[in-house]
Amino acid sequence: MTLFVRLITSFFYAGLLLGSLYINTIFFSLVILAMTIVSLFEIQRITTKKVPIVYIFFPIALLLSFLFEQTNLALLITGVIGFLLMMTLLWTKKDIDYSKAFVTILGFFGVSIPLVLLVLLSTQNPDFVAFLFGVIWLNDSGAYLVGTMVGKRALAPTISPNKTIEGNIGGIIITTIIMFFVGRYFEMFDTKVMLVITVITAFCGGLGDLVQSKIKRKCRVKDSGKILPGHGGMYDRLDSLLLAIPLYILILVLFGYVS
Repeated sequence: MTLFVRLITSFFYAGLLLGSLYINTIFFSLVILAMTIVSLFEIQRITTKKVPIVYIFFPIALLLSFLFEQTNLALLITGVIGFLLMMTLLWTKKDIDYSKAFVTILGFFGVSIPLVLLVLLSTQNPDFVAFLFGVIWLNDSGAYLVGTMVGKRALAPTISPNKTIEGNIGGIIITTIIMFFVGRYFEMFDTKVMLVITVITAFCGGLGDLVQSKIKRKCRVKDSGKILPGHGGMYDRLDSLLLAIPLYILILVLFGYVS
């Protein structure tokens, strides 16, 4: 029954994102805004720190990007900085105090900016967004399946004991193979670019999952929320995507696919 509920929820979640992506930019923006608000609420709930200002980051950044073209580059740079900050959070051995300042930084760099970048990418080429979704979702599923079947060595035992090295590598391999053929079929990227972007994005997706796992472990909770039956919270579903977005777009910019 749990598996059935998870499948139904996943179908609805994916359908909402992909449907809104190709229906209308404004509709997609509103969907992402709603997901941002829910994720920020969940972060404040599990950390027990209320920081209302975090809710204005997404709409203000998005508005500025529409008013001033130069804002897009600034947002991408900010997103990359956020990626580095999240890596610092993941690998530091120091005990971080989840204060209001931490929630503010996480809400800005770790949630709002990446999702604003996602909306901006959708305005240039929705196919690139769909490809990103495919990489993240396939990697999550592949890592889970391979880890369940042959996983033995824990990837990060102190953070998420159930995630394995075998599962992580298997997920990346499965994702790369499938998305290679998808990308070739739709003629989206050059072969070398497709391999680079898929491997790096899938790898970053796995790191994003670990970042959120570390936050939840510190907060002593299993899930960030209960809004998605069988999956937990919205932040639980977006964790892999959030860390991957800035690097994914950076690669697209460096290879000249988007401006």
